[in-house]
Amino acid sequence: MNPALETGKTFGGGRYIVERILGIGGFGITYYVRHVELGVHYAVKEFFISGKCVRENDRSTVLLQNIDQSRYDKLKKRFADEARTLVALNNPHVVKVMDIFEENNTSYIVMEYVPGITLQQKVDSEGKMSVSEVINCMGQLAEAVSYIHDKHVLHRDIKPENVMITPDNRIVLVDFGSAREFINDEVQNQTAILTHGYAPIEQYAANGKKGNYTDIYAMGGVFYFALTGEKPMDATSRTQEEMKSPKELNPDIPDAVNDTIMKAMAMKPENRYQTVHDFMIDLVGEQAASGEITPTPSQQGKGKKKAFPIVLAVMIMAIIALIVVLLLPKNNNEVKDIVVPENNTVETVQVPVYYLSTGEEYIYEGELDTLGVPNGLGKALFADREYIGRFENGNMNGYGELTFISGIKAGRVYKARFVDNCIIDTCTVISGPNVFQGTLKDDMDYDCGIQTNPEVGKKYVLEAGDIKEIIEMK
Repeated sequence: MNPALETGKTFGGGRYIVERILGIGGFGITYYVRHVELGVHYAVKEFFISGKCVRENDRSTVLLQNIDQSRYDKLKKRFADEARTLVALNNPHVVKVMDIFEENNTSYIVMEYVPGITLQQKVDSEGKMSVSEVINCMGQLAEAVSYIHDKHVLHRDIKPENVMITPDNRIVLVDFGSAREFINDEVQNQTAILTHGYAPIEQYAANGKKGNYTDIYAMGGVFYFALTGEKPMDATSRTQEEMKSPKELNPDIPDAVNDTIMKAMAMKPENRYQTVHDFMIDLVGEQAASGEITPTPSQQGKGKKKAFPIVLAVMIMAIIALIVVLLLPKNNNEVKDIVVPENNTVETVQVPVYYLSTGEEYIYEGELDTLGVPNGLGKALFADREYIGRFENGNMNGYGELTFISGIKAGRVYKARFVDNCIIDTCTVISGPNVFQGTLKDDMDYDCGIQTNPEVGKKYVLEAGDIKEIIEMK
């Protein structure tokens, strides 16, 4: 017998009416509902343990079987407590929890309804995705996971079925039924809720250590699946045999991407990336340098796609335009007319000019929102530098790569996370053979960290920009 509420049933004090079932899992049933008075649609998750719960004759009230009332009440309370944690979350890439209530001897969580398809459905129907397309998805997923980690929440069940792709190609992380508040690296006695192939080995033990690296393993698994079309090997099986690398299944995957996935999915937690920030720096830095970050093909024709890597001729035109723009008097127009002579002809080219919140202008190629503002992945060309990475409301916000093309810092490449156009924490800076990892001063010069020069075989420990120690590399 179908355990779900029937279509047309109302609940929540008559506020919601069931229109269809979205999914049935081990710990809950998710419905597509309509608010009776407002006419707005939501997704509502009902606490319903498969094999432990049945419906009474009224097809609404939940009755128990093979579980005692105290155990059921404890689990139901945990379900509601987790929902209360999620109510405080507010991120465009994290499903929003709207309401929590009890009825029918169970609990319900009301969430925003996210239209679209899951990453699992996309790959199942269309096959493996391109590297650029997957990196688009992973960049947004990383924003979601980094955000919840900052709030001390672990998702613990990141998998392709829980990654939604909306019609406008927004990635939304859903189904936080397994979420937990956590203190990183502490042993937590928790119910083992996991999905084989995406759960790391420590998640198989209810009292194992879990932290950022637990979700990062699952992110690596999602990445693996999207690029190969194959589910990763279970962590328990990996203790007995070696898992094929994604590149063995898809030779088109760049070595750097392959290595990043394998490090994210390392069996030992200490061998994985410890933060989403570190994971994305390796990923976006490598791909941005090769110009492979692009909006997905499905964005074509939707007003969101500005193709790049840019054809060389277009880049030359943009550079010429920028030089002319810098010579023109400033005004508040969003578009400036540039006269470009070519083959003794005169052509008027319209070059969109955008502005940071600081007032600095730039030429942009990339994703725009419905108002024509840079939002998403893109490439910006400034007077002395270029940036490839994520934008938010016209500003550099998210993971990206900043390369100086002129001035005293010419040739330096900064791989970092940007917040309102500034690097907020540790970053990687490449300058010729030198690689610096650490923090920066306000002028983006080196502050504290380690600079490595493999050509001379030395590491330099910097404090306040000065060399405090020289270490010979072995």
